Amino acid sequence: MSDVHCPGQDQRYWKPEDIFQVACPSCGAEIEFWKDEPVRVCAACKREVRNPRLDLACAKWCKEAEKCLGKELKKDK
Repeated sequence: MSDVHCPGQDQRYWKPEDIFQVACPSCGAEIEFWKDEPVRVCAACKREVRNPRLDLACAKWCKEAEKCLGKELKKDK
């Protein structure tokens, strides 16, 4: 039996714009983010950079959000 996947987090349903490049605010190097990644480390300067377009909007309405994302993220949304 296969696992059930959340459609909001299932990459089969993502669009090309759900993966994007952001310039590191420290050094300007390009950092690739996926829409659900909260933080990445810049390969050039090793600084942690927050995802400016983090998209977990499903947590606002999904009844399974607490199981999927944890209580803290569910509460914040």
